[in-house]
Amino acid sequence: MATAIQQAYTEASLTFTDDAITWFNPITNETWEVMMGWEQPIMEKMAELAVSAGDHVLECGFGMGILSDAIQARNPASHTICEFHPDIIPKMRTWAEGKSNITLHEDKWLTLLEQTGRYDAILMDTYADDDLHPRFVYFCRNKSKPDCKITWWNWSGGETDEYMRFYWDDITFTDVTVDPPENAYYNRTTYKVPLKILSPNPTSYGVLWGSKIHISSLDVRETKNIQSIGSSHDILTCADPSSPTLATNQNTKCFNVKCKGVYTINDGLLIATGTQPMIIKRNGSWLSDKQMSELVVGDKLYKIDNTEVEISKIEFDSSDTQHTVSRLEIDHNHFANDILIRKGVDSG
Repeated sequence: MATAIQQAYTEASLTFTDDAITWFNPITNETWEVMMGWEQPIMEKMAELAVSAGDHVLECGFGMGILSDAIQARNPASHTICEFHPDIIPKMRTWAEGKSNITLHEDKWLTLLEQTGRYDAILMDTYADDDLHPRFVYFCRNKSKPDCKITWWNWSGGETDEYMRFYWDDITFTDVTVDPPENAYYNRTTYKVPLKILSPNPTSYGVLWGSKIHISSLDVRETKNIQSIGSSHDILTCADPSSPTLATNQNTKCFNVKCKGVYTINDGLLIATGTQPMIIKRNGSWLSDKQMSELVVGDKLYKIDNTEVEISKIEFDSSDTQHTVSRLEIDHNHFANDILIRKGVDSG
């Protein structure tokens, strides 16, 4: 549910001048700035640090279009812009006319989780955004390509505020000299642009939502659908395909994301995305460094009943059908749909 400030901002009529966007906040009985022209050096530095020619770029928050101009000047291959305020959307549409590499997403950036696609650069500059701190890290893990360059509005003015840093490590900061007139949100003469290089493992999500996960309860083995896993089950895990052992997992949360293009092994034995890490036997040796897309007919998989099954058929769905795929948050190899699969690891 939106906070009172976000709700008031969304419903407010914005005032546009050449150098500012403002709105009257009825909660505080004050006029607040949304964006101002003095931010241009900041926006240009954000684009310089995060965007290279040929990148697929996501920009969250159109505002005055200053950052959008700076991104376009870097010649990205594609440039997706999210904006949800009804007064700004028409201005964004006008700005985008004639630009062939632009995709407009007239909604909140978080709703992009419902779509496929990842980005080389993510630039975040939203306003009155309730989703930012609770969801941004999770969002970036789902929407980043390897070595994705991420930057955002540094409201703190410094480098040490962990909340501003989203509790990330390895952030670099670049100083920009600014000369803001008195305003309600930033009045320093130096601004530090944050940059995070994120390389999430693309195998974090793999099995379809609803896949069978094997658990142990009072020494009785049973199965549950992945969406019904709770928070204190013993999940049947296997360090190698020869001695299955039970390990207690303290957090079996399930994360979901939409994707296109899934693989089916044999007759629905396992369905996974191409980047799901797998454990297979090939030429008599067990391997754990192969992705689903690298499996071939003749490879063998390890089953829950201590047997092996040979892959006789691999089918790939190349249609536009969207599937919900899941990652079980467990730091062990585990059985999904009777087959041992390797854990996926988030990084960053």
